Amino acid sequence: MATITEPHIQSVLVVGGAGFVGSHVVRALLLEPDCDIYVASRAPDSHPDQDSRVTYKAVDITDEAQLTALFSTIKPQVVIHTVSPSSTAPAAELERTNIDGTRNLLNAAAASSETRVFVYTSSDSALVPTQEPIDEERGQLYTAENYSNAYGKTKGIADAMVIAANSPALRTATLRIPVVYGEYDYSNLLPRLLGSIKRGEHRMQVGSDSKVFEFCSVHKAAEAHVLAAKALLRVDSVPRQDAQPDGQGYFISDGKPQPFFQFMRRCYAAAGAPVKPDEVKVMPLYMIQCIASCTEWAYAILTLNYKRPSLRRQDIDHLDRGCCWDISKAKERLGYVPVRDQDGAIRSMMEWAVDNIKV
Repeated sequence: MATITEPHIQSVLVVGGAGFVGSHVVRALLLEPDCDIYVASRAPDSHPDQDSRVTYKAVDITDEAQLTALFSTIKPQVVIHTVSPSSTAPAAELERTNIDGTRNLLNAAAASSETRVFVYTSSDSALVPTQEPIDEERGQLYTAENYSNAYGKTKGIADAMVIAANSPALRTATLRIPVVYGEYDYSNLLPRLLGSIKRGEHRMQVGSDSKVFEFCSVHKAAEAHVLAAKALLRVDSVPRQDAQPDGQGYFISDGKPQPFFQFMRRCYAAAGAPVKPDEVKVMPLYMIQCIASCTEWAYAILTLNYKRPSLRRQDIDHLDRGCCWDISKAKERLGYVPVRDQDGAIRSMMEWAVDNIKV
């Protein structure tokens, strides 16, 4: 029987490689031998952990001319697209980046004869929430007609767009990532966790915490991107089968669904601020939803939408959704292996946070 050679990633463009997930993808790629790594970001100098082995480019993916020039210069074999605005960014910005920007990247990749693979970082927010365990075949992406918020709509449309772009010339896949946790998170989950502890808010819980969510170690999320790229590069070197990796969406998580605040309290405990069951202060979901809505209206009126409150109705609504995934497809087609010791991963993250994040 012929031996299948492990694909070699020769050159890769990580779009959004200065962000949290993107920078971890870069770290994972640095373990690959003889791989030329390029990072495209609007502000690549803003990332505090740059590596001299990586070439950083200032690029706006909504500018087609900039992308054309970039692809003609670096000629990437693989594109990994991780960039997205915040989930609470204005709808126009979300559409411009997640839909128009993704379309521009796909067009640039398709026009480049050297580019063979396109991997997109999608989100749990791109799918209709469910508490029943589902696989990708049963997962329903949000569309322009059916969506809960602008972020979910634009991520769902971009996800479908990338899958539809799959062809023999450009193999594509999307990775649907839930709440991501890990080290080097300077602006997302970790500052919020430590801020809650500092303000004494870590004992609070919104709602009953009865719905389960998926979580994913950022190290494993990054690894999944590399595995996906290799799986897509491998497509043309093996006989076609029914279960091919290209043109597919994949659920990527730790495979340990659990209530949201239960996970948060595990993080608090790892930071030295455990919360006993009788110390939990439950606040009704509807009350916080009402407060968030009123706060948003007040900001809109008083600041003419120039400023936005930290408490957003969209974030509170998310606590009433959740998801529960079967990740077998990623295991079988990509070779993905979820984190084995979630407690250890949480502990390492919080130890790093206490030493490096100031709130």
